[in-house]
Amino acid sequence: MSIEISGKVILITEKPRITSPIKIALNKFGLEITADYPALTSTSVMSAGIAKSGKTAFIRTELLRFIRANGCPRAIIMDSQIDLGKEAGPDPGMLKIFKTFLIAYIILSKGAEFSNLKGNFILLTKGDAFEKEYGIGSDPHAALTLLSSQNPEINFFIEELKEKTEIFDSLFSITLVDTDQSSDLITEAITRFLETTGGSGTTAPPASE
Repeated sequence: MSIEISGKVILITEKPRITSPIKIALNKFGLEITADYPALTSTSVMSAGIAKSGKTAFIRTELLRFIRANGCPRAIIMDSQIDLGKEAGPDPGMLKIFKTFLIAYIILSKGAEFSNLKGNFILLTKGDAFEKEYGIGSDPHAALTLLSSQNPEINFFIEELKEKTEIFDSLFSITLVDTDQSSDLITEAITRFLETTGGSGTTAPPASE
């Protein structure tokens, strides 16, 4: 049985200015930003949860809860780098949340019921510094070089994706959007990404908040 594609989008950003152009793009597809899952959308909730537990597993648990209730997020739009504060522990590059979502998708994709899981990521950058350092915009596979785990099985899955790029491509679509652009260009970039990642799965109608 194919997993449904949700009519909801997860947005994680500390850039309130871009919410409006994002919503304009989403409206073209009848999509809405979810507001029911603060552990997936609020950086302060994420930071507090990590500081308390020392781990990010609760984010993966919340993502699974979201998927079971709504279907797979149509997209995850997030700041490319998120400052969680010192309380959340070391976070070189401020990439912990992005890496957490990538690993969550990799783990979930190994479940039989999630065989057609798709992670569509829009990373919100500021200028071209992020791309110059990580190269993910020109080569999304480069995201795998960021990942490692204390769990040998997860590391095996990561290495598998490095060797079999077709599996990575079936699981992930990743693009960068420069928020220094005008609002119109931001809307156009997000619209274009959503058009090219439409897929053929069943779309679940947006649930009431």
